[in-house]
Amino acid sequence: MNVVLLQLPVQSHDYAYPMENMTLGAGYLKAYAESVVSDVRIVLGPKDLVNYGGDAALEAWIVAQQPDLVGFSCYVWNVERSLALAQRLRARCPRVRILVGGPEVTPENDFLMAFGGFDVGIIGEGEQTFATLLSALSKGFSTLKSIPGLLVPSSTGWHVTQPRPPIHSLDAVPSPYLSGALFPSDAGTMLLETVRGCPNRCTYCYYHKRFPRVRHFSLNRLRQELLWAAHHGVSEIYFVDPCFTRRKDLAALLKAIEEARRLHDFTFQCEATAEDVSPALAQALARAGLSQVEVGLQTINPKALARIRRPFDRNRFVAGIRALRDVGIRVMVDIMVALPEDSFDDVKRSLDFVVDQALYDELSVYTLSLLPGTELRRQAASLGLLYDAKPPYHVIRTPHMRPDDIRRAYEYAQAASGVDFFPPEPPLFLDPPQVRHHGSLVVAFPVEKTLDLFSGHCAATEDSTRNGDASVGQALTVYVSQDTVHHLENPAVMSVLLKIFEKNPWSLLSLVITLRDRHFPWPAVFKAAQRVLAARDHVMDREVFSTLDPVRSVQILALLPVRGSQRLLARFPVIDAAKLEEPPALSPSTAHQAWVGLPMQASLHEEALWMEALWALFPPHIVHVRLGDGEIFS
Repeated sequence: MNVVLLQLPVQSHDYAYPMENMTLGAGYLKAYAESVVSDVRIVLGPKDLVNYGGDAALEAWIVAQQPDLVGFSCYVWNVERSLALAQRLRARCPRVRILVGGPEVTPENDFLMAFGGFDVGIIGEGEQTFATLLSALSKGFSTLKSIPGLLVPSSTGWHVTQPRPPIHSLDAVPSPYLSGALFPSDAGTMLLETVRGCPNRCTYCYYHKRFPRVRHFSLNRLRQELLWAAHHGVSEIYFVDPCFTRRKDLAALLKAIEEARRLHDFTFQCEATAEDVSPALAQALARAGLSQVEVGLQTINPKALARIRRPFDRNRFVAGIRALRDVGIRVMVDIMVALPEDSFDDVKRSLDFVVDQALYDELSVYTLSLLPGTELRRQAASLGLLYDAKPPYHVIRTPHMRPDDIRRAYEYAQAASGVDFFPPEPPLFLDPPQVRHHGSLVVAFPVEKTLDLFSGHCAATEDSTRNGDASVGQALTVYVSQDTVHHLENPAVMSVLLKIFEKNPWSLLSLVITLRDRHFPWPAVFKAAQRVLAARDHVMDREVFSTLDPVRSVQILALLPVRGSQRLLARFPVIDAAKLEEPPALSPSTAHQAWVGLPMQASLHEEALWMEALWALFPPHIVHVRLGDGEIFS
């Protein structure tokens, strides 16, 4: 039996998130199944293709493997793309069975079951269920309802089989690293799990439902994995435990980390509860190489904390954060917006608490998502929480916060902390006009090359691709200059561009503009961007609270001349081209705001001169500017 397993990455225009993608869950499935099931070939999708490839490239590779079963690890960031790819595979290869697993697979996920496109889902811990499923497939799908831990089709929709008990000994699951299933990410990082389960019962989280009690991988197993990391030159380990500092033999684990670091000096990151950290523990963590810790504060409002069932001790929290920072460990503090019982003023108080007392090195502010299967999701109606039914399931209104209040919370957070929570993502290549590749994938090209590259007109040229649309990456950059912008008004060029995104509906698009003077025909660019946006429904376009620009899957960037050959990078919100000349409302929205990156070392005089030059070059709908950190391009 041929089996293919994939975990599609968090997408980004700059490929930073895909570089970090590691298929830890799929690696566990492969390692365990191959240890107990015979006559099975399990292939993890090659990371260059899975992490960087567009949908057409992924589809072509999977079909070429002639699989009997294709499995997708589904998370909030990739579930739609995974299911859409699964539907395409079923249409092309009807005999292939589609399996889904991961946190998104719960019997309470109406979105997942309504979308369909799969034959069976694994609920909860997957190793034993997956192995049993492989053994049963030869007997036909009629036997699946007797296997615990599955979501299977039935005459009335979907049927949930009986729950599967957790694996008694986690060491029964072979290490995906020691077994050769996984290797470090392209960023040189590694994910490592030391426990399964969480002592907390936060109502917004599903993790503790999957693993109702805390179980531990043995220290001996972890010591071998740490030595593997050192021998493979890992630069940083991300421990995925929800409360790393609660491990019962933490001192021994830290000593094992120190021993491995003597072979190769890596660092590590983890999540922890600040109240657990004493000065002595902070020193031990620093000696072991902890570089950054993530601390989930969420809120300081007692009513909201009670509703989400999260403990908080103000004095111990402050002491723990200071102990960590005193020994040089960076602290990232999380604050959640739109929690039940929290008002705009409550969010302000939480922000003031951490900002005024300097309790962070990095501040993370994000909107509450009502994840399927969580207690808070079930209580949404009674609590008056309105949320998006599609991923990432953001809360968009509560009895205490209107949408404008949620946006104002981010504005306040930025003003209070100086942190840009919605920074632009400059693509890999900003210097036109070459055709650029990431491995065999096309990731950037000049607009005038569109027909040559993707319509087959010049199949023999050096810059052409062998597989046409199947060779594009998960994010594309199209260069447009003042001399070539007319190509966007060519129906043939626009038709080919739209065809690229029809075959790769989840690929991101950056239009990078280089201007010569103020007479640039902006409507052509905005029309092109809007047509790509209108052709799909992308998860990255559902961010509605951004203080910069809520559109993310398509972005317009410009390299604007300021002096001689010097250029600065600007980003403009994608709006309807017909509205470019319309006067803005009395209170301009983010649709009328540009972002401009300025060098940190620039003087106020230089900034004033640059901005004076830039205003004349902006599209007509821009009435105010937000400044960020950038660089000078030549």
